[in-house]
Amino acid sequence: MKLKKSTIMILVMSWILFFGVCFAAFYQLEQMKEARAANEKIFKDQSTEQISEEPAEYADVRKFMADYYKAIQRDDREKLKTMVEDYQELEKQQDSLEQYIEEYQDLSYRVESVQDSGDYIVYVSYQLKIKGIKTPAPGMTPYYLAKKGDSFLIYNNEDHDTEAVRTAKQESLGRKENKELIEKVNEEYEEALKTDDQLKNFLKDE
Repeated sequence: MKLKKSTIMILVMSWILFFGVCFAAFYQLEQMKEARAANEKIFKDQSTEQISEEPAEYADVRKFMADYYKAIQRDDREKLKTMVEDYQELEKQQDSLEQYIEEYQDLSYRVESVQDSGDYIVYVSYQLKIKGIKTPAPGMTPYYLAKKGDSFLIYNNEDHDTEAVRTAKQESLGRKENKELIEKVNEEYEEALKTDDQLKNFLKDE
């Protein structure tokens, strides 16, 4: 069960881990300056509707992330190799996903740009359907994307983050709307555990 807890809990609770890494820097950053306003929206998977006030390139980011999750669920490792900065890190996750995860449901994407870099941060919210368990587990995963030619590259190993990337993540987490999203997912997660003992036991199993 160690593999189950270490991987599935990271998927469902990854926003907590991300928040924890950056939490110590919040107050210092907020004292220095207010978080910059960002054009960002929540988008449903495979949605092609263009929101008038969003930058045009956000549609490309959403499509890339939708393609990424399709590759995840198909276990298309050749495609995934081209989409992440550290494929070995992703491969560990895929081995566990194939064993325990049925599918990602209700994917949505909050996209924001990183000032003066051409990079993006994407908060992906979803319902994680675990094999043999009726109730999906609400979860969220943040991603840092860099432009790579005509496409993008996901920085999926925090050990490789530069100081600029770490700062961008910290500033993003300091924004009110992102804090509210984290709180919303947390509430949905706790409610799901209350309504399904099987889900609770799976995720709490040591």
